[in-house]
Amino acid sequence: MPDPAARSWRLKDIALFLAFSHGWTWSFWMLSGALGETVWDWPSSILFYVGGAGVFLGGWVMSGVVYGREGVRGLAVRIVDPRRIPWRWWLVITLLFPLLTGAAAIMSVVAGVTPVPLDLRGAGARLLDPTSLAAFVVFILVVGPLPEEIGWRGYLLDRLQLRWNALAASLVLGLIWWSWHLPLFGLPGYFDAFGRASPTPWDFLWGILPAAVLYTWVYNNTGRSVLAVIVLHFMHNFTGEFLGMDEAIRPIRLVLEWGTALVAVAFWGPRTLRRGEPIGGPSGAPSAERLPRGGDRPRPSPH
Repeated sequence: MPDPAARSWRLKDIALFLAFSHGWTWSFWMLSGALGETVWDWPSSILFYVGGAGVFLGGWVMSGVVYGREGVRGLAVRIVDPRRIPWRWWLVITLLFPLLTGAAAIMSVVAGVTPVPLDLRGAGARLLDPTSLAAFVVFILVVGPLPEEIGWRGYLLDRLQLRWNALAASLVLGLIWWSWHLPLFGLPGYFDAFGRASPTPWDFLWGILPAAVLYTWVYNNTGRSVLAVIVLHFMHNFTGEFLGMDEAIRPIRLVLEWGTALVAVAFWGPRTLRRGEPIGGPSGAPSAERLPRGGDRPRPSPH
């Protein structure tokens, strides 16, 4: 069994994770940018992909450092076990961002913002080309949701919730998550792959903060399932790109995301963003004694 003392809040556990997430990633991404080629050209692309693994490595390595072998096993279970996710939360995970995107599209047409908010013809063409669609799905999954969530929610969020309530921990994680992306704004050609103009760092920040709250909301209500947030993150990124969302409706969808995050905070509470029994520990965060026990679901504190 891992040393219980190693499960209490320690700033060192955050700093060591940041050495992977920011130290590792920024080093490789800066080397990629220094080559002067677009980030998708050889050999810049290799440095880009290797650098992007920093959060992934940090999640696995620090789970082992802090929680021992049981922590690594527990992380693996939380990544692959769909039984941790109640069916109603599967609906939230898979439908939330398609519904928000659809609502933003309808609102944009009604308000006269744009007559064609979504490229449905292009989406239909992708569906008729299984090879292209599979490559697109793999690209969206690998460049973001899969490697990132193993670190952000698989490891870091639990550590932050030992120190702060769910809302505060989400916002702190959101700032860390945002800062990790900052070198991308200087990498030639990165945003070209998504067929959109490069946002400003501040635009990106306003987009990432409500996402951080919504991801915590789902994570805390699905038995700390990393699979749940991987799929949610994927649907967040995939929906807009697959449907060819017009730039003009992005601000509308962002307002809807902020509104949804505020509703989650209002009805589920900032302390845990979770209904029912608290997860345990200070401010409803996962308690030091119960993080994580192999594949076990978190249990409420006896007091």
